[in-house]
Amino acid sequence: MAGIGWKLERLVDRGSLAGMAAAYGTGAAVMALPWVLTTGVIVSFQVMARGRLGELGSVNMVVQAVFAVALLVTGPLQIIVSRHAADRVYERMLGGIAAPFRRALVVAMLGTALAAAPVLAALHVPPRLFGAGAILGAVVGAQWTTFAVGSGLCSPAFVLGSVGAGGIFSLAAAWGLAIGAGLGGFGYLAGLAAGQLMTLCMLLCSISRALPDQSDEAERLLPAFREYVALGGAALAYNVSLFADALVAWRFGGSESAALHATASAVAWFSVIPTLAWMYVEVETSFARRVHGFCRALEGGATLDELRASVKVLSRESTRLLRGALCVQSGVTLALALAARPWLRLLGLPSSAVLSFRVLLVAAGMQAIALLGLILLYYFDRRTDALLAALSLLFAKAALTAAACAAALPPALGAATACAACAAVTWRLVGRGLGALLRDALLGQPYGTEVRARIRAR
Repeated sequence: MAGIGWKLERLVDRGSLAGMAAAYGTGAAVMALPWVLTTGVIVSFQVMARGRLGELGSVNMVVQAVFAVALLVTGPLQIIVSRHAADRVYERMLGGIAAPFRRALVVAMLGTALAAAPVLAALHVPPRLFGAGAILGAVVGAQWTTFAVGSGLCSPAFVLGSVGAGGIFSLAAAWGLAIGAGLGGFGYLAGLAAGQLMTLCMLLCSISRALPDQSDEAERLLPAFREYVALGGAALAYNVSLFADALVAWRFGGSESAALHATASAVAWFSVIPTLAWMYVEVETSFARRVHGFCRALEGGATLDELRASVKVLSRESTRLLRGALCVQSGVTLALALAARPWLRLLGLPSSAVLSFRVLLVAAGMQAIALLGLILLYYFDRRTDALLAALSLLFAKAALTAAACAAALPPALGAATACAACAAVTWRLVGRGLGALLRDALLGQPYGTEVRARIRAR
C-alpha cells in the first residue's frame, strides 16, 4: 500500500462519482481480491458451461486448492515486500525497490508452485490437470505479490482496470480453450492462468514506469524479512484463520454439516467487501496523513506538547475508523440477514442454513473489524501485538468451532464467538499501542548521537 494515499485522495477530492467509484473499487480489489476472484470465476464459468464440462468438479477443486495455497504462501511475503517498498517510498529511495521486488517475485512463483504440488497430489488430481494447476499457482502467487506493491505505486484506476481486464480475459480464454477448443479441464486452467498472467504483466509494466531507471542492485530483501518477521507471522496466522473453522468443521462436524458451513461462510464473506473498501480508502488517506504528520513532527524536533497533541489526533482518528467500520458493516449485515432466505434459495442452499448464514455474517463482520485493528497495529509498528492478535484469532476460531461441534451446535456459533472476542482483544491492543506510542517513539530516537554531533559541530 506504499504511497497510494495521495493518489486515492486525488480521486476522492475530485468529488465525482467516477473518482469515488475508482477509489472504493480499488479498495475492494486490494482487500478482497483472492476469494472474490476465486468465487467469481468459478461461479461465472459454471453458469457459462452449463454442464458441458464433465470434469468441472475436479477443476474447481484444483482452483480452490491453488488459490488457498497462494494465499498462505504469499501472504507473509506480500506484507514484508509492501512494507519494504513503503519504507523506501517514505525515505525517497525508490531505486531500492526494484531489485528486492524481483527476487520476491521469484520466491512467490517457486514457493507457490512447489507448495501446491503436494496439495494437488494429496487431492488425487488427474495428471493432465496437475501441471496446469501448478502453473496457475505460480502465476497467481506472482500476481498477488505484484499487486501488494503495485497498489501503492500505480494509479488506483489502473490497478482496478488491470484486475477487471484480467478477470474478463480469464473467463473468455477459459471458455475458448475448455469448450471451444475442446481441451476440457486443462483448457479451463490454462485460460484462467492466461488471464492472471495478463493482469501480472500490466501491473509489472506500470510498476516499472513508476520506478527510476537506475536501481540499487545491492539492496537486499533478507534484512526486511528479519526485521518484519512478526508482521509476516501475523499475516500467515490471519490467512490460516480464514479457513480454520471450515477445516475443524470437516474434522469434527461431519461432512454434511461441514459442507453447509463452508458454503454459507463463503457467501457470508462477501458481506465484508463494502467495509473493506471503506477501511482501505480511509486508512490510506485520512489516517495515513495523521500518522505521517506525527512522524514528521517527531523527526522535526516538535515539542512534547505538540507530540502529545498528535497522539490525541491519532486516537480520535482510530476511534472514528472503528465507529465507521462498525456502522458500514452493521448496515450490510442487517440487510443480508433480513434477506437471508431468498438469497440462500437463489444459491440452492436449504432453509436449514439460514441460521448458520446469519451467524456467519456476524463472524465475517467481526473478523473484518479485527483486520482493521491489525492494520492499525502495523501502522503503529506494534509487531508483536499484531502477531499475538492474529494467533489468538486463529487458535480461538479453531478451538471454539471444535467446541461447538462437540456440543452438537452449529460450527458457526463457535466461529462467531471467536471472531467477536478476538476483535475486542485486537482493539484492546490498539488502545495499548496508542498509549505507548509516544514513549516508544521517543525511546527509539538517537538523541545522544544527535547531541554529540551538535557539540562537535559547534
